[in-house]
Amino acid sequence: MYRRILLVSAASVVAASAAVALLLRPLDSKVTLRGSMFVSDAGRSHGGFEYNAEWEVTVEAEQGLGTMRLGLKVGLGDALEKHEYRVEGLSIEPGRLSMSLEGQPIVLVWLESDEVWDHAYDKHYVASWGGDAPPEEVRGSISPSIFPGLGGHYYVELRLRVE
Repeated sequence: MYRRILLVSAASVVAASAAVALLLRPLDSKVTLRGSMFVSDAGRSHGGFEYNAEWEVTVEAEQGLGTMRLGLKVGLGDALEKHEYRVEGLSIEPGRLSMSLEGQPIVLVWLESDEVWDHAYDKHYVASWGGDAPPEEVRGSISPSIFPGLGGHYYVELRLRVE
């Protein structure tokens, strides 16, 4: 009986350690993140608009330094004037991913369950903000001003997963 309890406890500790190790990757290792960025001139995720677009996003970093690249996936033209950004200070912690793009801080929070997009981005790190966004659409910390070509009131949502 005690042996069984000890084995179950040991297995739980090993599983928990593996999960933490994945989340707390050493910054000296190479990290690749993939996802998307959605933008709407409506200032919120859904609603009336003249401009909506979505880009595929790839972040590659080593020792917290790297590059973020965006490629237009769908939209009424490409509003972005820049498609490659310098990444600094990339840090992945339980429940949070932070970095600076061209010196501007971004904080993405872990979403176990994404209610805004009907679970399309469950288990993603997400940062979103918009000039007319309701509180449930504002997550983490991000600004459209980081991305030349976007209006200051635009809704912007960055969604990333660790590969």
